[in-house]
Formats: sequence, structure tokens, C-alpha cells
Amino acid sequence: MKENDMTGFSSNPLLSPPQGSMPYAGIATFAGYPLWQSDQQVNAVVLGLPYDEGTTYRPGTRFGPRAVRNASMFYTYEGNADRFYDADRDKWILSDQIIADAGDVSIEPLNLKSNQPAITRAVASILKAGAVPAAIGGDHSVTHPVLRAFEGKKFHYVHFDTHVDCDRIFSSGNTHGSPVARIMEEGLVQSVTILGVRGLTNSGHDVAWIKKQDVRVVTARELRKIIIAPNRHLFPRGDYYLSLDIDFFDPSAAPGTGTPEPGGLFFPDFSDLVHLIADRGSIIGFDVVEVNPLFDNGEITAHLAARCILELMSGALDRNHKA
Repeated sequence: MKENDMTGFSSNPLLSPPQGSMPYAGIATFAGYPLWQSDQQVNAVVLGLPYDEGTTYRPGTRFGPRAVRNASMFYTYEGNADRFYDADRDKWILSDQIIADAGDVSIEPLNLKSNQPAITRAVASILKAGAVPAAIGGDHSVTHPVLRAFEGKKFHYVHFDTHVDCDRIFSSGNTHGSPVARIMEEGLVQSVTILGVRGLTNSGHDVAWIKKQDVRVVTARELRKIIIAPNRHLFPRGDYYLSLDIDFFDPSAAPGTGTPEPGGLFFPDFSDLVHLIADRGSIIGFDVVEVNPLFDNGEITAHLAARCILELMSGALDRNHKA
């Protein structure tokens, strides 16, 4: 395959994403990275989870993976699809990292029993290949089946969200407001830390319950103080899985979500937290969920999500971890 053919992929699809192609040209994989073949060795694999049947308010996150991929093509400009210069930190990120896009999990409408195992199997195949799974939702209920793929591994879980997500009032038990409860009930993780809780859309009963479960809940107000004066001991040493609900951010930065709540944080805050966590251990997987393009404004939420994925990838792949 020639380097400048109509697909935008070079003859070496793992190492050379489209060089010099424009953001509006070529196949819209994440950041122009090549499609993944399961027999190819890679460092990280992007996986779309176009599922929103766990939504309890405004549906539309099933279109999230496509919107985020489209926005991420911005980063293919001038051939920067395989490495990026971070002007804030004055360094290159993701240099020499082999990253690919596995496409989307095939979702069958109204079939929870089929969809959740399909998500788990897809993530398990990425882990089997020795790669970091980078999932794009979809609503937040997808995090639960993603974590099931890590069965047998010991790691800490960090939940970036305006909500504590431990609803226990729905009979199915699998909504975008319940992943933390499901994760804890199944004992999938070593510890749970929830960052960015705020607003009037949390149940006081849920917050009281989650605090009794030895879960660290950090409000948005408290988190701002931690970012100014970082407390490294907030995060124990070890492996980490990070889950980012886009409503963690202020609606001025992320209007395209189902449950916006004023008073959120911004990208520099998130970036600092990712690097604080990466200094404490290895990020072994992550997801970015709840992007709803039906309520976005100028694609700013999708662009923010794409940038967050690159930041999480850098935290997972570029850091030199200390034991």
C-alpha cells in the first residue's frame, strides 16, 4: 500500500500513520492511527463502545465514539498522528509508541445479556495482546463490563465524575448511574476513588452509602485545592484504571453530555491529576464516556474528549514509574 493512497495509511500501518494528511481527509480512525489486527503487537488499542441503553435522561452517547474519532482527526495535521509536541510541558509525547484503533464493539439493540459480554471479550482480546485498552463510550454503564476483562488483576480504580454512580434503585442494576456500585459488588478492584463530585444531582443517600464502603469521595471544591497543593498520598502506589465521565468538566467546556452540572473542572486540572496518578503507578487501562454529540456545541466536547484520550495515553505509555 502506498504512503499517500486514498486510505491515508502507509505501507507500514503500525508505525506510520498518515503523514501530512489533512484532518478532513482519509478514514476517521482515532487520530488517524491504523486499524488494529489482533496478531499485531501494539502498545495501546482504541476501542469504541457505542452503547447508551444505560442512559436515564438524555440518550445519544451511542454516537460518542464516532464524534470523538472525527474530532481526533484534527491531530493528524502536519503528520503528527504518531507523536505530538506538548507545548504546556515542553516535550514530545507518544513518540515511538505503537497505537491502533480496533473499531467498535458490535452492539445489538435492547440486548443487555449479549452486549455486556461482547464488551468484556473485546477488551480481553486487547489485554491478551499486551496492550493498554483505551475505550470510548457510550454511557458510563460500559465501564463495568470493561473492568470484568481485568479479572484476576489487582489495581486501583479512579472515577472522574460529577456523580458517585452508585444508584441501586433500578431493577436491571446496569445504568450509567450505577457502575461504581456494580464494580464494588463484584470486588473487581482494590480501591475506589471518586474525583469531582458536585451539584444537586447526586442522591444524599447514595453519597452516604458510598462513604461507608471505604471509598474516597473528593468533591470538585476539594479537588481544586489538591491540584494547587498536590497530595501524592491521595493515590497509593500500584496499577490504575481511570474512567473519565465527560461531565467531570464544567459545561462551558463540555456541553455535549447527558447530565451537565455547573461548577466543574477544566482540562489543565485533569491533565495534572493524570500525571499525579501516573507518578504513583502504571495506568493499565482507561475509558472516556458520556460524550453526547446531540447536545454538543461546535464539537468542543468531542475535541476535549479526544485531547483527554491522548493525555491518558501519554500517562499510560510515556511515564517512567517508580516502584
